[in-house]
Amino acid sequence: MDVLKIFVKQRDPDIAIRYARIFPSSQLLLCNTMEAFGKRKELKNALLIFGALKNQLGGINMFACRSIIDICGHCGSSVQARIIFEGLLADKITPNTYVFNSLMNVNAHSLSYNFSVYKHMQNLGVPPDLTSYNILLKTCCSVREFNLAQEIYEEMKKKERDGLLKLDVFTYSTMMKVFADAKMWKMASNIKEDMQANGALRRMQRVGMRLNVSAYTVAIKACVENKDLKLALHLFEEMKTHQLKPNLVTYKTLLAARINYGSLQEVQQCLAIYQEMRKAGFQANDYYLKELIVEWCEGVLSSRSDNQDFYNLDLQPETERKESFNLFLEKVVTVLQKDTDQNQIVDVRGLSKVEARIVVLSVLRKIKEQYLLGRVVQDDVVIITGHEKTSTTEAETTTSAVDVVQAIVTVLTDDLGLEVLIGPGSCPPVSSKPKAPTKSRSNLEQISKEFTRRPQGMIKIPINSLNHWLRKKAVRIAE
Repeated sequence: MDVLKIFVKQRDPDIAIRYARIFPSSQLLLCNTMEAFGKRKELKNALLIFGALKNQLGGINMFACRSIIDICGHCGSSVQARIIFEGLLADKITPNTYVFNSLMNVNAHSLSYNFSVYKHMQNLGVPPDLTSYNILLKTCCSVREFNLAQEIYEEMKKKERDGLLKLDVFTYSTMMKVFADAKMWKMASNIKEDMQANGALRRMQRVGMRLNVSAYTVAIKACVENKDLKLALHLFEEMKTHQLKPNLVTYKTLLAARINYGSLQEVQQCLAIYQEMRKAGFQANDYYLKELIVEWCEGVLSSRSDNQDFYNLDLQPETERKESFNLFLEKVVTVLQKDTDQNQIVDVRGLSKVEARIVVLSVLRKIKEQYLLGRVVQDDVVIITGHEKTSTTEAETTTSAVDVVQAIVTVLTDDLGLEVLIGPGSCPPVSSKPKAPTKSRSNLEQISKEFTRRPQGMIKIPINSLNHWLRKKAVRIAE
């Protein structure tokens, strides 16, 4: 064969044929030479070798027929594969199942042709195998013939019940994709149930087979569309236990599954997925995620209708703010991972006043939820604001620590009625709430001047004030 490889490199099929015929195993040598030309995408030379095989004493063999059809597919010539097939029929040669499968695989883009080949199989009495059906499913999927695919799948299931077939991972994966493309989410979800009912998952695990990433992603999408997020998350964890790496579609499907967050656990789940996604090198829709976090944390307030203009200052999808958003996300993750019995130190340095407000409200929402579950806060909440400029955006040319302090104190005192202490020392409480029931620009300007005169860097919510606020919240919920 080493000598024949030289002739292949020299692109000389004639001398390769003459040399191979010297040996008793010439058919095998010629088949190998034909495949070598095929790998180099030299279809013309491969066809010359195939012609020599046909003319050789003893006639053509099915392996050579299958190989030349596969080579036609590799070289992108489905038409030539059809010509070879027609030649076999003209010579009264009945192809076997493997030859039919290769022909259908090469022509998977043509539904009408492949079904005519399938009819030929039936007319010639050649039994289709699992691969035959899988190729037909692939053909239906590629031309979006979903109903026909479903009919074939039902026929396959019947044959499996009769003991004639055993469906494999390709069958299930293809059908999941068929139903997902047709937006038949319930049907896509049912495929995994079919696998479990037929013991396919157990058989696959025994022999080391598993569903691929695409199949899991389709199943997860089906669960999301059916509003079964619990099962979607279970499948997400299951695919990772099989060392399968989720792709961008998998992550985006899970992140877009919620239109709002109901609990702290749901937010933590979403943030964990987002962090994992970033570590895998993918980018998510930061704006969408930030809006969801805003909506969740604002739930700690009695009314949220007046705050949208405030958030519009900062919630714009700007690619240049990726670094700022990553910092913001890290702060949110850090504060939400802490239990209420740990020290509640919140570091908002480096954040804009909008982001700082979100982080602080996230902490209070977490504390409120855990308080309602019987977990009492053990210490003051300490917010570190720093002294320097914290961020620069197109909407906010420069956000200073004073701006951040003012934004935080305003929401804590005016909106939540909490007592706050400013600065590292035992400073008296500061409230941005005016004595009159309405706010005025002169009042806010006065507060801003107070902040600049005081030692900056820290805001404290005393535990007594926090517990009083939590008790009021609990009473309102009970009512």
